[in-house]
Amino acid sequence: MAFETRSLRFRVLLAIVVIVSVTSFLFAGGVLIIKARLEAVIFGEMAAHEFAELTRQLDVGEYQESHLFAGWRFYYDDAISALPEEIRKLPVGSHHSIREGDYYYQVEVGQWQGQPAYLTYDVTNWEQQEHYVLSMLLYGLGIVMVAALIMGISAIRAILAPVQGLSQRLTEIQPGERSLRIAEEYRGTEIGQIAAAFDKYMERLDRFVERERSFTSAASHELRTPLSVMLGAVDVLSSNPQSAASQRAIERIRRACSEMLAFIEATLYMAREEAMQIDQSAPAPLSTIIERVLEDSADMIEARGIRVETHFQGEPAVSVPVSLLQITVSNLLRNAIEHTEEGAIRIEVTDEKFCIADTGEGIAQDKLQQVFERSYSTKEGGTGLGLNLVRRICDRFQWEISIDSHVGEGTTVCVVF
Repeated sequence: MAFETRSLRFRVLLAIVVIVSVTSFLFAGGVLIIKARLEAVIFGEMAAHEFAELTRQLDVGEYQESHLFAGWRFYYDDAISALPEEIRKLPVGSHHSIREGDYYYQVEVGQWQGQPAYLTYDVTNWEQQEHYVLSMLLYGLGIVMVAALIMGISAIRAILAPVQGLSQRLTEIQPGERSLRIAEEYRGTEIGQIAAAFDKYMERLDRFVERERSFTSAASHELRTPLSVMLGAVDVLSSNPQSAASQRAIERIRRACSEMLAFIEATLYMAREEAMQIDQSAPAPLSTIIERVLEDSADMIEARGIRVETHFQGEPAVSVPVSLLQITVSNLLRNAIEHTEEGAIRIEVTDEKFCIADTGEGIAQDKLQQVFERSYSTKEGGTGLGLNLVRRICDRFQWEISIDSHVGEGTTVCVVF
């Protein structure tokens, strides 16, 4: 997973641990460098000076082994044979911490009268103390790492507390609350900048919602008025004697106007998040709605030479506004009719779902995920709003909608309630 996708808690903790770790290892590295330089000065220069002094004493005949300090040994001539092979192989110069068995030596290698000479100094106690200090340093690094984790977790709680508080505050905001501003609650803190940005967003959102409310209210009012006039005119026409064909046309006009009014109410219901309810106590009659939509689409079905098969094997108990269920059925059926030429459409209804299957042109597999997107349409001049509205209705009532299609074979759409 990319670092950018990690949680803020993880990133802060990682930053603290990395900073402490790098600082600790740099400190430890500095200690080791200082140790090495001190050893070079203390032991290297001291051994070199002592070696020069001992060879001078040999030159003037003043050398006596008893003059050596405790722990020092000077090897020359035949005494060199007593040295271990590892020490005799050392090149000229100072050598620190040469291990021989359980002991450590500072060895100075030089020459006297053209022959090798060796000065050794037992530094075992020094090395043991040094190993003890290095062990403590290593343990100290581990302790520092653990302390860094503990302090990092505590620091994260303090750092994230304002963010979590802001998150909780935003969660408590209800969709219906308007003109709400929270920047004053966080004035003088870093979170205040986020709160101020949120307030600006809320201000723009309030203006957008107000424009949406004004439009939907005006559109609802302006559409209801002519529809009411049309229904009144239909009532006048139906009160006069009419032929059977005219009476059927008048009834279709009446039904269309009523459905338009219901559609307006339904779309307003879908568009608003607040509790705008449409009373619907009894289950919507799905089979009746399907038959009514088929009747209204009879001319189109006949013109395209489509054979319709209906199989009503049950009646789902769907307690939703009839207009919303009718929108769902009519949009799915209209798409099946428009994409089928001289084929068949099969409508199946059970207690749990209904399916519409056609033998039309079908949809490519890579386009199936796009058919419910707004403004996407495979039909020339199509708006793509129909199936998008169907998807929104299904999401609103938690219905499961699925589509299966193969090019040249047809499409099947199922809605599970």
